[in-house]
Amino acid sequence: MKTISIVILFVLATSGIGLYLLSMSESQHNRFSSYEEAEQSGLILRGWIPSFIPKSSYNIEERHRVDQPYIDVSLNFDPNEIASFERSCSFVTMNNYKCDTSGYPVTVIISDGNYAVIRSIANGT
Repeated sequence: MKTISIVILFVLATSGIGLYLLSMSESQHNRFSSYEEAEQSGLILRGWIPSFIPKSSYNIEERHRVDQPYIDVSLNFDPNEIASFERSCSFVTMNNYKCDTSGYPVTVIISDGNYAVIRSIANGT
């Protein structure tokens, strides 16, 4: 009986570790120094990074899970290219935009004049 309990405990423990590792493999985290690098990765074409970001974007950081249509991107950009957001998005409040053009409704929050955080709108995916 003790052997069966140990075997059951081992199976449960290893399956839990397997599920955890599987869930981690579905998570992606990418960093790009420029728009060109992000474009070459294919993530803009696949929609994980919105195509409306300024071409001057740099320090681009993108996170997503392959099993969830949720965008989470942060980046710096040339403040002279803020029109890229204004053309593609609707003004909500000062430095806050809503965009539906990326395939998923997202919010763009701009701070410091050249830093943007782009995230899917909760329950909007």
